[in-house]
Amino acid sequence: MDIGSLKTPLRGALAALVERGCRVTSIHPMFGPDTQLLSGRHVVFVDVGVAQATAEARALFASTMADQIEMTLEDHDRLIAFVLGLSHALNLVFFTALSNSGELVPRLQKLSSTTFDAQLKVAALVARDNPRLYFEIQTLNEYGGTALAALTDAAATVSRLVETRDEAGFVELMEAGRRYLENRD
Repeated sequence: MDIGSLKTPLRGALAALVERGCRVTSIHPMFGPDTQLLSGRHVVFVDVGVAQATAEARALFASTMADQIEMTLEDHDRLIAFVLGLSHALNLVFFTALSNSGELVPRLQKLSSTTFDAQLKVAALVARDNPRLYFEIQTLNEYGGTALAALTDAAATVSRLVETRDEAGFVELMEAGRRYLENRD
């Protein structure tokens, strides 16, 4: 089984293994190697044509509290473009903007808000992670451009609303975000 963050780049290799009679499946543990407990963590299972192999992989997590999610290979990478690609890119943009500002983090932290502290904590985790892995997640996902375009478009919208002092548009943007996020578990 593969445990990669992206599946579409492996499509041909996985199909070739299935053609040769291998019992192959694809999973994506949505947590890092430092994770101790699987309660509330997700494991994505992608059946590539060998249902028995997928069932055996799922059985490895049967005694855990991990949430098991099945999806197609294409759905995986399309959704991962937002779950990983967008969240990574947002944090890359955040710490790059801070770094390019010339302001030092300790000075900003002395007057920080709860929002800034939370974002800085996440950005620091991203900055310490494997840059080559993040590069691959950004560049190898054939659906990644959609998430990056959404980020660029959203930043441009916020910028336009601020530059034009469009309070009604800004309020509607935040209310739309609130409505969208109310659908969380």
